[in-house]
Amino acid sequence: MLSPEPRTLLQILKAETRPHHERAERVVRLVSPDLTLSGYRRHLEALHGLYAPLEASLAARLEGLYPELRLAERWKLPLLEEDLRALGHEDASLARLPRPARLPSLPGVPEALGTLYVLEGATLGGQLLLRHLTRHFEGISAGGFAFFRAYGEAVGPMWKAFGEALLRACPDPSLAPRVVRGAQDTFDTFEVWLREVHW
Repeated sequence: MLSPEPRTLLQILKAETRPHHERAERVVRLVSPDLTLSGYRRHLEALHGLYAPLEASLAARLEGLYPELRLAERWKLPLLEEDLRALGHEDASLARLPRPARLPSLPGVPEALGTLYVLEGATLGGQLLLRHLTRHFEGISAGGFAFFRAYGEAVGPMWKAFGEALLRACPDPSLAPRVVRGAQDTFDTFEVWLREVHW
């Protein structure tokens, strides 16, 4: 009898983070039929509070180490700021937005890769939210949804490229639990923060 193929790191991450992912998804209310423009804006403000420190931490851990990750193309903070400016923010008010007291601990590269997995997965999943938001706010000046549009038509290829780069950056199977912990911690941070700030 043939032994099963070993799971890839992406398969391990998907399986081991599923409950954390589901709990985080449950506090996202962007598909609510009674979503208001101010509710949408508050959600983007909450994401800004997370992405600003998370992306800074990821840059400190990963930038320059793995060119194949194409980090400069993956930062979402400028897109969030574009959306928030369209909804009335300016530099001073963006700088005052609250940030969570607790962020994922990123003691090393594997944990940072786990955090990046969550952020890139959110970009992939954001395509469903984009379709909903463009319908929901049709005829209303809600900005260009830059954060959810992210890579445009290249969302699929960028996810595939991330998966390949992840395996090259972390080829040692013994490091998989650390990558998983980084991802789980990031999902949990999203869940706790969105519960704190939700309208």
